[in-house]
Amino acid sequence: MKNLVSSLPTPKKLEEFCSIHQTTRLIKGVIPGHKDKVCPACVEEARRNTNEREIEKFRNRRTYNRLYVDSVLTDEDVLECSFDNFEVTNAAQNEQLNRMKQIANLYLDKNFKGNTVLSGKAGTGKTHLAYSLLRYVNENANPKQSCLFIDFNELVSKIKGNFKSTSTIWKEETMIEQIGNADLVVLDDLGSESSFKGDNNESSDWNQRLLFNILNRRNRTIITSNLSGKEMKEIYNPKIVSRISKGTKDKSIVFDKKLKDYRSEQF
Repeated sequence: MKNLVSSLPTPKKLEEFCSIHQTTRLIKGVIPGHKDKVCPACVEEARRNTNEREIEKFRNRRTYNRLYVDSVLTDEDVLECSFDNFEVTNAAQNEQLNRMKQIANLYLDKNFKGNTVLSGKAGTGKTHLAYSLLRYVNENANPKQSCLFIDFNELVSKIKGNFKSTSTIWKEETMIEQIGNADLVVLDDLGSESSFKGDNNESSDWNQRLLFNILNRRNRTIITSNLSGKEMKEIYNPKIVSRISKGTKDKSIVFDKKLKDYRSEQF
């Protein structure tokens, strides 16, 4: 390789100048068979731009793209949810939409702390608005933030289904670390994991430990659940309830189809 390089002719500077970098002379290529004229400044600029694009791709993988690559969900239709396509049919839903937009703007500030809890029966729009908030922050935060959507029941299922695997991303400690270090996370459908137990009264000790270890690493989480605050206290350890309710003042909303107005609930 050294002999090959040393045998190449020295680039020849021409009298012709670059049309872009007007003070830089063009040179003839040194590779045999290539007679193109080259501007050294253009080459260097292209190299820098390529490096910057690679750096940006790396940054996006750690921030913007995490929502689409690392989220845990069962229904990919969730990825289409946004504030713009949330269906408003009554005054309560309009209030809920506007309140979630307000909360979303708070989370644009990476230093803003506190959880948000959306509770109520299935089919009332909790997941749609929770993901819409996450998507809004993912697309508008400056500097960019890393966002994740986690279907908690699916997370539990994936980890338990890979207990015996030695080479998997679904290791408990790996997922706790990944969810714990994201800037903003939606934990969706909390409490559904308890409905698969025979007694239906409490979440298993393992589930509770997993949830505690996730919440204990976080201070910016949006939580959706079919459970009321009272029901959460019956199912979960008090330490978990404490971490769920951390910083939820004015950010705990009850969704109910029968209500004419949305209600707030304090734990």
